[in-house]
Amino acid sequence: LFGTLYWEPEPTDLHSTRTTMTRMQHQIDIAGDPIVVLAYASTVTRWPEWHPSSLKVDGQSGPLHAGARFEEDIKAGGREGHLHWEVNEYLPGRRWSAWAHDDHGLSLVVTYECEARGDGTHFVRTLEYQFSGLAMRIANRLLLKRRIDRESAASMLALREMAQKQLAPAGASA
Repeated sequence: LFGTLYWEPEPTDLHSTRTTMTRMQHQIDIAGDPIVVLAYASTVTRWPEWHPSSLKVDGQSGPLHAGARFEEDIKAGGREGHLHWEVNEYLPGRRWSAWAHDDHGLSLVVTYECEARGDGTHFVRTLEYQFSGLAMRIANRLLLKRRIDRESAASMLALREMAQKQLAPAGASA
């Protein structure tokens, strides 16, 4: 009986070996060179142009490199928040990753990966996130996860549309 009552708290560390993170991945093909496509996607000040959850970004323009920090106001899954970001990695044309947290127990990692495919780029966006509070973990299971998944899928379509618009003039003059 005592063994069945033992409870171990879930880890809240993003780098923990036992993960409780929600993970979603979306992929899309975009016309354009992977270096240029990833540079556009990792220019965080442009996120509000193509990501429906991103309301405002305060950061440097241009693709951000490892160690860069920025702030973002979001509305994801119907929930408003403010994220504090730090870029983990930037390998031009291949991979960009950053982690964020808010002041209410949300932590997340977003990773963009690019691969050349024919004349274009295969773009993969992976989002991993978790809430530290039990109420938000339950809300995520019941409601937020589906909404965030739909928003993420919509962001890929908008990214392709906006990236191709932005990159077309550059490609036409080259």
